[in-house]
Amino acid sequence: MRTRADVQSLLQSVLAHVQGGEAEARYAYEKLTATRFGENAITQNTAAASESVSIDVLYGRRRGSASTNKLDADALADLVHRADAIAREAPEDPEAVPLPGPQAYRDGAPSFFASTDALPPGRIAADIGLVVARAKAERLTASGLFQATTGIDGIANSNGLFGFDRKSYVDYSTTVHGANGSGKAVQNRNDYAAIDVGGLARTAVECAMLGQNPVALAPGDYTVIMEPLAVAEILAFLFFTMSAREAEEGTTPFAGTVGTRLLAEAVTLHLPVDDPDIPVAPHGEAGLAVRPTTWIEHGVVRRLFHSRYWAAQKGVEPDPTFFPLAMDGGDRSVADLVAQCRRGLLVKNLWYIRFVDRRTLMLTGMTRDGLFLVEDGRIVGPVKNMRWNESPITFLQNVTALSRPERIGGWGVFKVPAVMSNGFTFTSATDSV
Repeated sequence: MRTRADVQSLLQSVLAHVQGGEAEARYAYEKLTATRFGENAITQNTAAASESVSIDVLYGRRRGSASTNKLDADALADLVHRADAIAREAPEDPEAVPLPGPQAYRDGAPSFFASTDALPPGRIAADIGLVVARAKAERLTASGLFQATTGIDGIANSNGLFGFDRKSYVDYSTTVHGANGSGKAVQNRNDYAAIDVGGLARTAVECAMLGQNPVALAPGDYTVIMEPLAVAEILAFLFFTMSAREAEEGTTPFAGTVGTRLLAEAVTLHLPVDDPDIPVAPHGEAGLAVRPTTWIEHGVVRRLFHSRYWAAQKGVEPDPTFFPLAMDGGDRSVADLVAQCRRGLLVKNLWYIRFVDRRTLMLTGMTRDGLFLVEDGRIVGPVKNMRWNESPITFLQNVTALSRPERIGGWGVFKVPAVMSNGFTFTSATDSV
C-alpha cells in the first residue's frame, strides 16, 4: 500500500507531463475482501486489489479526461497525452469552473484501522459461520454479504492542491428467512473490532422468528416507528433532492425554503466532522476541504447543496460532499418508542423505493424484513408487507419521537435515529417477503 508521500510523488510526476492549461490528477486504491452466502452456505469469495490514476486536462472551458491502471512512467505519460488531445478537441463546457488552489485540511477522527485492513477471508468465513449456526438452530436460512475494504484517495492539481485520504470499512449484512417472514441486520464500521457479529445474528434471527405467519392489515394512514435502517433509506431520497440549483429551477419542493421551517422542530440534519463514529474524509469534490455543514436545524432549512458551478454563480462557498449525513435524535431506544405508541406499525426496512413526483418528493416503496402491529405500547404480531406512498417531507413534518442515532451504511454513511411519525400512508398489501 502506498504512503502519503508515495501518492504525492506519483501525482506530481503525472502533472509534470502537462504542457499547458490546468490539470487535476487523482489516485485511487481499493483492496476488497468479500464473501457472499445463501441458504446457509458460502456461495462466493472475492479478494482483489486495484489502483488507478486519472487526469483531467483543461484549456479554459475545454476538458479532456483519461484514466489507466498501468502506473509505469510510459503509461502515465501516455495518460496525459490522451487527456490533452481530447481537451484540445472537446467542445466548451458552459459550466466549467477553475480548479481550486491549496486547501487547509482538518485532522479528523481516524478512518483507517489495521484490524480491517488485515481481516483475512478465514475470519470473515468464521463470522458467517456464527450467523448460519444461529439461523440453523431456529430452522431458518441465512444469506448475506460480509466484506472489508481498504481504500486510498489522492488528488493533486496544477494550482498546488494536494489531498490524501486513507480509509477502511467493514460492511456486514445478513437476511434470515423462515417459511413466510424475514429479518435483516446490518453493521457498518471503519474498525472491524467494533463489529458485533453475535448481535448481528441475534437481531436478524429474532426478527425473522417474530415475523412468521403475518396477517393482512387494511391500507390507510398509520403512525409508524421506522427503525434506523428504514429511516436511512427514505432520507437518502430527501437528501439527493436538496440541490440549491434544482430548488431555484423549481423542480424540487425546496424552492424558496431556505430560512423557513419545513420540518418538525425535532429534525436536525447535518454533516459533522468530529464524530468518531462516522469519520469524514478531509476532502471532497475537486479536493475541496470538507467542513461541518448544517442542512436543516430544528426543522428550518439552513442550506441546500451547492455544486462548484452553482456556488460560483451565486457567489457562495461550494459544498464538497453530501456524506456522512447525521440526524440528531433523543435518548430513548426503539423499545421506548414502541412503549409510547397507542396504535401503529413498526417498520424494520424499506425497499424498491421510486419517485412518484420529484417536484413534491412523493415516493412509493414497500416494507421489508419485518412489519409489526403495535397496540397499547406493545408489539401485537407480524403484518404482511405493504406498499406505501409518502413524501419524506410529510414523514418528517409529523415526527413525534426519536430514538438514539445509530450508524447505518448503504448509499452513503448515515447516523440516524428511529423515527416515530403520524399519518404515514399505506396504499395496498403486497405478497413480498
